[in-house]
Amino acid sequence: MPRARHLRAVALLASALAAAVAFAVAAGAAGTPVAATGAPVQLIATGMPTPTAFAWDGSTMFVGEGPSVPNFAPGGLFTLADGAATAVPGSPKFVYGLAWHAGKLYVSTGPTIEVMSGWDGTSFASIKTVWSGPPQFYGFNGIAFGPDGRLYAGLGLEEAAYDHSKDPYRLSQAVVSMTASGKDLRIVARGLRQPFQLYFPPGSRYPYVGDESQDAGAIPPDEIVIAKPGQNYGFPTCTWLVLSKCRHFARPLVLLPQHASPMGISSAGNELYVALFTGIGGNGFNPEVVTIPIHGGKPTPFVTGFGVQIIALAIHQGELYVGNVNGQIYEVAVPSAAAAGNS
Repeated sequence: MPRARHLRAVALLASALAAAVAFAVAAGAAGTPVAATGAPVQLIATGMPTPTAFAWDGSTMFVGEGPSVPNFAPGGLFTLADGAATAVPGSPKFVYGLAWHAGKLYVSTGPTIEVMSGWDGTSFASIKTVWSGPPQFYGFNGIAFGPDGRLYAGLGLEEAAYDHSKDPYRLSQAVVSMTASGKDLRIVARGLRQPFQLYFPPGSRYPYVGDESQDAGAIPPDEIVIAKPGQNYGFPTCTWLVLSKCRHFARPLVLLPQHASPMGISSAGNELYVALFTGIGGNGFNPEVVTIPIHGGKPTPFVTGFGVQIIALAIHQGELYVGNVNGQIYEVAVPSAAAAGNS
């Protein structure tokens, strides 16, 4: 990928994080995360760049890494086993979303979607670009496959100038879908300022998406939406600061406090699990994993005390994994009743 597009990919993640990375480093001393259930929160890896996404092929755990904080050195794709991270040969330098589907790993690099196939436990036999945007396309955030077999992705801001206004570029501020081969790109839902990660709970036809509002001026609430075809969530006209401006737009599933910044999202049983980059307090000091009833409701703290901001989150075989900007990955069991419903 040309250097200019690498820099665009870095800028994409920086805008999605919704808080100054300088603060993340200033807060650098890692905390001691604690689960509300009393389950142990185990540190299972350190010394990586910035985890943005997780995926699994059976027992193989893949970790997507964005640029490291604070120097924005490249991240990439890694496998994680016994606390050791191993770089996957030939993988992209920046990863914003991962999805394992039909024996292949799909990777969002920002401007492109890559498909990696033929995994032999060490490397992939083939790495193919199935979608690459035009020069003005900054790129994809998180990705996930729906039950219809299509790949869904979040598209954030194309230019910082449109932080408080509608981006005129067609492929921005939206959730899109495409076939597994990168064909037939469709806009699913519009009017979302910064849809970052997305996830399909078991049985859901539509993705649950974390959307981040602007961070300057009058600060609106952040959102979690269920992105359905044809919906318009109204950004920038509707931000839920003035209710009368939202009458004709789709309503989010959940309105989160200002600056909460939803990142990774997953589910188990009837609960969503969401990584909040800066937390309910919205001041950067309260990064936390919260649970939210899958049909909407009030966020409840599940894991707190991280010390630095968190991004990547996924649930696999009854265990929740979460990664922070200091390159640390934690593991904690979800409640057994909820774990029975996860994939």
